[in-house]
Amino acid sequence: MACRGCALKTDLAAPVLIVGTGAAGYGLLRALRRLDAQRPVALVTRDDGAAYSRMQLPSGMAEGREARDLVIASAEQMAHRLEAIVRAQTQVLHIDRARAVAITDRGELAYSRLVLATGSETVRPSGIRGKAADRILTVANLAEYRYFRHQLSGRGRVVLLGGSLIACEFADRLVRAGYTVALLEPGSRLLGHQLPALCAGRLTRLLTQGGVRVELESGIQRAELGAEGLELTLRSGAIRTADVVLALGGSQPRTGLARDAELDVRSGIVVDEANRCSDPHIFALGSCTELAGRGRAYAQDIDDACAALARTLMGGTSRAQWRQPLRRLELGGMLFALCAPPPVGGEWHEVATASGVTARFEDHRGDLRGFALLGEPAGRADELYRRLAR
Repeated sequence: MACRGCALKTDLAAPVLIVGTGAAGYGLLRALRRLDAQRPVALVTRDDGAAYSRMQLPSGMAEGREARDLVIASAEQMAHRLEAIVRAQTQVLHIDRARAVAITDRGELAYSRLVLATGSETVRPSGIRGKAADRILTVANLAEYRYFRHQLSGRGRVVLLGGSLIACEFADRLVRAGYTVALLEPGSRLLGHQLPALCAGRLTRLLTQGGVRVELESGIQRAELGAEGLELTLRSGAIRTADVVLALGGSQPRTGLARDAELDVRSGIVVDEANRCSDPHIFALGSCTELAGRGRAYAQDIDDACAALARTLMGGTSRAQWRQPLRRLELGGMLFALCAPPPVGGEWHEVATASGVTARFEDHRGDLRGFALLGEPAGRADELYRRLAR
C-alpha cells in the first residue's frame, strides 16, 4: 500500500522509527507533533495502518458496524495530517542494533531512535483437539474483527472462551445484537483473581439474566465439524453446537522482535520510567511493555507514556508514572467499575444491596488499594479512585 512520503530520502536525517500503528504508535506520533512539526518520523506496520480504537470492537458488534465504520483515518490520511511516513503492509523482520537499521520484507529502514509499539496478542486456548480446533477465532485487531463479522453473517450461535472483562463485554454486546451466547470460563468465577466471590457471583447473575449462558469451570476438549455447525465437546463431556467460537481468555505482550534483538524481555519488553529499553537508542510503548514488573496495556498508561516519551525524544527529561487503571463499562444495563488491586497482601471487603455491590480491597494497614463497583455504587468510582493509596 502506497502512502504519502513512503519513499525514504537518503538526504534526510534518519527518523524516529515507530514499529506499530496502534494506540501507542499513533499516540506517540500525535504527541511528537504537538512538540515539533518538523522532526522526521516514520511508522511501519504489518497491517493496513488504519487508525481505530480497539475499545470500540465490542460495541461495534452490538451496533452491527462493519470494520470500515470503525476506522478513524486511513494510513494515508494519518501520514498527511501528521506529516509522517507511514509504511503499511510492511513486516519488520529483524533489528540490526549495531547499524541502527530495521530490516523489513521491503528493505532496510535506518533510525535515529527506534520505538517498539508492537502491542499484544490474544492467548489462544491450548489442548483443544479435533479437526475444527483451528476454527477458533480471536478478535485482537480490525482485520480479525472483519473476519469475525463475516463468519457471523447469517448465523446466530456464539461460544466465547474465557471469563475476562473483554469476554464479558463481548457476551453482553452480542446478546443485545440478538445472538445466542455461551460464555465458558475454566475457573470458578468470572475475572479470576480480579474480583472477590460476591461481586463475581453478582456479575455472573447479571449476565445470565441478560441472556448469556455462563458456564464456570468449563472449557472445550474437542472441536469437530458437525452437520449443524461446530460440534464442541466440553470438559464435562457435554456436547454443544456453535456457529462461531471466539477465544477471549486474555492477551500477552508481543515481544518476538525485541527478543530477537536481544533486548531485556520478561513477560513484556522491559522499560524504565523513560520508556527506554536495555539499548539506549531503543524505546517501547504500550501493551508490549512492562515497567517495574507491571504491564502497561490501559489507555491512560499509554497516553501518559506517549507524552513522556515525546518529551524525551525531543531532548528533554520526562518520566512516565504508572497509574492504577480504572475501567468502566455497562453490562446488562448496569454500570460496572473496576480498579484491580496491585499484587500486595490484603483482603476484599464486600457489601451487597438490592442496588448493587461495593467491593473494596484493603492492604494489611487498612489502606484502600483497589475496588469493584456494580450497579448504583459505580457512581462513586471517581471518589474511591482519589482515595487510593499510591
